[in-house]
Amino acid sequence: MNQPLPLRTETAFVFQCQGDDLIGVLHSGDPGCDIGVLTIVAGGPQYRGGVARQLVRLGRRLASVGVPVMRFDHRGLGDSEGEFKGFRFIHDDLLAAIAEFKSRAPAVRRIILWGGCDSASAALINAWKLPDVACVIAGNPFVSSPATASIVRRKHYLSRLGQASFWVKLLRGQYDIGGYFAAAWRKIVARLRGGADSGVSGKVGASGGNGNFIDEILKGLQKFDGKILFLMGDRFLLSDEFDELIVSSSAWKAAYGKPGYERIDIKGGDQVFSGYESQERLFDVATRWIQREFQEK
Repeated sequence: MNQPLPLRTETAFVFQCQGDDLIGVLHSGDPGCDIGVLTIVAGGPQYRGGVARQLVRLGRRLASVGVPVMRFDHRGLGDSEGEFKGFRFIHDDLLAAIAEFKSRAPAVRRIILWGGCDSASAALINAWKLPDVACVIAGNPFVSSPATASIVRRKHYLSRLGQASFWVKLLRGQYDIGGYFAAAWRKIVARLRGGADSGVSGKVGASGGNGNFIDEILKGLQKFDGKILFLMGDRFLLSDEFDELIVSSSAWKAAYGKPGYERIDIKGGDQVFSGYESQERLFDVATRWIQREFQEK
């Protein structure tokens, strides 16, 4: 006869990262579970609850099957102190969070980093530098550049020419044709003036700091020896940019194809899996995968 699972608790606490107070929440799992999931908040106006409380629901779902989960606000986001320097620069926050996680769930020895969009990119950049990290679950990693964005948009618009809904809207005057031409002309002028970056450099502004973050992600993929699960939405052009990067670069193709790296596409998934049904698919897939790869061994 199966024993009932112990009562799951959710505990909020404060911990330190280089003198700044950070806020964390622990969803308790089975006391003997040696795998724990650490969620990373995406940049922008978000906090440890996630978009549409996605990270809260994830924490409760995984805790219900025995996997402890820690959510936290890294410096400069949510209720935590400190300066937000961009998703590329949260290594010390992750290091402090992992230490706190292990102190509050002593059985945990292996960490799964969970992130979406630029927090997935942050996990991929930093995982190889964190000895306790055994796995990254990356939802729609942010790898956008002017070059990949241009290719994906062009393919998207060309595919629309074969769809009846496009022609119906066009004939009904539901498109702002003048606005589209004006925007295209501005881009042409900017490119002629040298204002548009035509390379796949991945240079970003305040959200990620200056520098080639796409190369940093590639380096992370090449150096990380653990498992990676890519969870990709099928309703998001940035996930198409990720695919474009893979097919256009032999280095990316080789890194992406390493043993232990796996991809699952989530039907109806947008950038942050904001819909209830796509979230449920996301949670179901991730829970089964974690149980298969870690709990049954």
